[in-house]
Amino acid sequence: MKLCGISTSLFYLFILLKPLYIFPSGSVGIADICLMLSFLTALLGKKQSGQGIRLFREDVPFYLFLGFVVLINGCWYVHYGNREFLLYTMYWMYSAAAIWTFRVLYSHVFMRGVVLACSVNILVQAAVLFSGQGRYFHESWGGSRFMGTFNDPNQFAFFLFTMFLVLFMAYCQRNRNGSGDTRQQILLQGLFFLVSALVLFLIGCSKSTGVFLGLLVFFFVLLWQWLWDRMRHSGRRLSWQLGVIGLAVAGGILLWQLWPSADFDISKTDYSLISRVQQKIWKLSNGNLADLLYDRSAERLVLEPHYLLFGAGEGYFERFIPWGFEARLSPGVFHVFHVNEIHSSFFDVWFSYGLIPMALLTYWIMKHAVRCSRRQRAAVIALLAESFTLMNLRQPFFWFILVLAGIGAGSALNRNLSKKETEYKTVLTGS
Repeated sequence: MKLCGISTSLFYLFILLKPLYIFPSGSVGIADICLMLSFLTALLGKKQSGQGIRLFREDVPFYLFLGFVVLINGCWYVHYGNREFLLYTMYWMYSAAAIWTFRVLYSHVFMRGVVLACSVNILVQAAVLFSGQGRYFHESWGGSRFMGTFNDPNQFAFFLFTMFLVLFMAYCQRNRNGSGDTRQQILLQGLFFLVSALVLFLIGCSKSTGVFLGLLVFFFVLLWQWLWDRMRHSGRRLSWQLGVIGLAVAGGILLWQLWPSADFDISKTDYSLISRVQQKIWKLSNGNLADLLYDRSAERLVLEPHYLLFGAGEGYFERFIPWGFEARLSPGVFHVFHVNEIHSSFFDVWFSYGLIPMALLTYWIMKHAVRCSRRQRAAVIALLAESFTLMNLRQPFFWFILVLAGIGAGSALNRNLSKKETEYKTVLTGS
């Protein structure tokens, strides 16, 4: 097997093994080793093809951001001598390698294998649930959340969420290209909706409110796009406008029904996804901004805002013990003392690396987000919205979805990439 085939096979193996958490979260897993071997194999293939090892022009802002990560974490490592700064730098280098590998291997044939591997992952997690062999996260008062083969229910939910978004983006691209006969299209459409329903059910079992928010944003954007298109091309705009108002009223009634009572106690409920949403609403409605910040480990944004300018580095979070901040919290709303990274991807990056690196990363993300189709943009917006509630930037599929958005079927970038990579793979495989 030629190098391109080996690298592709290792990448597929990475996808299939990624859900299998044998070691504690944050450790190097077998799947991560497979991805790095795929990267090294692709790197060697580039060298043997005679093209040399080249960086992608569209990723220059990300590479500049990575340079700031190395510099800022390096300075803080010298200052404190804490190895966590080096560890988090390696996480970012891992993400950069994942992005580069995905770009090199990308093709329509490669994406078929990715879609198949993502579908298998979903089916495996469903089988784990129905077999009764999955792991559960147990609350101190008796409630439980399903987390499949993962170590954390939020990790489990986010992984399934990204599987769903990859399938959706591939499904949109296939429909836009119009490939395959009508019967094949109907079959693939049926399979897509079946797998999607399974994902929604599994995410419900995880009771992840962050991923639930991402799904709400996803379906809301799709619904808005559909309504806007119908309203714009309809001769009865007033009827459509009344329909939109009716949906807004229905949403308000639903929120009113979900609104928890003043004495809400989640331990006295059936502990479903809905009750966890009610718990979040109760905490916010009975608390204040300080409560919200503390819930996300983001009180340091208020206590030490100067780091938003030049960056505090990523690691050694014990520096930010919020002495005295507990006095600002509402009684009975939050009572667990914790010190962790900020539970928000973009605020964590901004606080850790400062204004200029954050601007570079934001530019890279937005440049990719605007290149995809309108329907695919729903997936990108949902991914970004969900990532404001959790730190997801160390998950490779976060970056893969953005790269997929940036490639965009039919775009000039896609045509140029396909031409370059077809030439590269022809040299490697001899086909």
